[in-house]
Amino acid sequence: MISLVKKLFRVTRILGVSSVMLLGAWAVFLPVLWVYAQFFPRKRDRILFWTNEGFRVAPSRLRCYGFCGEMKKRGADATVLSFWDHIAHYKGLPPFQISLFRRTLLLFEAMIAAMHGRPGILVAQRPFYEFLPLFCLKFMYPFTLKIWTDVDDWIYDFSLESLINFRDTLPLHTSISEGCIVSSQHLEQEMSKYYKRVEIIPTFPDSFMFKPSTDSRPTKDLLVFSWTGTICMEMNVRDVVFLVKTFELLKDSRAVLEIVGEGNFLEEARRQAGKIAKHANVSFLGWREPETMPHYYAGIDVGLYPLTTHDDFSRSKSPTKLFEYMACGKPTVATNFGEAPRFIEHGVTGFIASTTREFANCCSMLLNDPHLRKSMGRNARSKIETEYNISSAASKLNEILNPRH
Repeated sequence: MISLVKKLFRVTRILGVSSVMLLGAWAVFLPVLWVYAQFFPRKRDRILFWTNEGFRVAPSRLRCYGFCGEMKKRGADATVLSFWDHIAHYKGLPPFQISLFRRTLLLFEAMIAAMHGRPGILVAQRPFYEFLPLFCLKFMYPFTLKIWTDVDDWIYDFSLESLINFRDTLPLHTSISEGCIVSSQHLEQEMSKYYKRVEIIPTFPDSFMFKPSTDSRPTKDLLVFSWTGTICMEMNVRDVVFLVKTFELLKDSRAVLEIVGEGNFLEEARRQAGKIAKHANVSFLGWREPETMPHYYAGIDVGLYPLTTHDDFSRSKSPTKLFEYMACGKPTVATNFGEAPRFIEHGVTGFIASTTREFANCCSMLLNDPHLRKSMGRNARSKIETEYNISSAASKLNEILNPRH
């Protein structure tokens, strides 16, 4: 415990006066909370999936809500604690900027909720600013609470009020965690530098929710090529621009490029796309609720997964959109970077391309060969049914969390 305290003070030296005051408040309340915690017997088998986000974003939806549902099917007493859904009660996406005071209040409420939930195992999904309540929970239940860190994205440089980032809090996370669950090979390599135990579980989809449509579809004059995701960073704009340039090269009036998503860079993506698109048929459809996406995918013909920014963030992403396309029986064209080449069998379940010209050639082949589209879609769906689904991911998670089973 002394070593943990030393690590805490080493991290807080960079925080500044306001943050030290907040830490002081936590220090005052911690003994009171410790006494409070001892009066409530704990359900030691309960699994709590802890996320500072919510159902409307894929990581929490799949790696918290999805995993929780699968664990319940296996007889576990599991639940989700979402900051967005259960504490802040945001109706839509939260504001991009949250004050330090508001964030501290959310953390305190989350810790109280976790105490009442009495978890024996806590899986902290993408934790980058809530190290204090996790540290306090471990302090209050040092022998009966097991904490696992779940990292599905490159969050090393995510910061709290520009004062501290995830990399700075890693000494605390590693000291209280049993290990780290990651979603990609690159994250496994990086987290192995800090955690003694690291396990890979990609972010696979629910193969019962995302599945091929059984409705007979009439022959269409237009074929829909789709990109879905959030447009909240400059790299997302670059991906959209890459696709617009691809369809300018394609120069085929039968092809429609649909962009589904929103974010604070949406208008910039529209602006740049508008400057490029002279022949390409490009539609920005805005945000669609997660539960409507299977129905949307039923109406598209090809999924698109470009990663044009070759950095640690892109290299670390588990290609959730790719798996959803595959689950719905759609061929996918993806760039030759990151995790996609691990899961796409080139020419069998989809295509891997590097340049806009290669991307356009792959799209052209799918555009002109309906039998190729269908065979690739069937092969992609088969992979989802046998390997790349949330049930198989949850089975591995169950083995990690409950090795005695």
